[in-house]
Amino acid sequence: MKKKVLSMFIGLGIVLQLTACSITNTCKESGCDDEIYEEGYCKYHYYLKAGSDIIKDIVN
Repeated sequence: MKKKVLSMFIGLGIVLQLTACSITNTCKESGCDDEIYEEGYCKYHYYLKAGSDIIKDIVN
């Protein structure tokens, strides 16, 4: 019983560690390494996308 509990804690620790390592703090735009501002984008790409969305809304 103790071995099962211990192995479950070890497994959980490994999963949490792998998850933590995969979290990025950079813009999700390809090739951009700037820090995230909002919605996964840096300031430049966030406002670029927001402007593009506004234009699409006006046209449609």
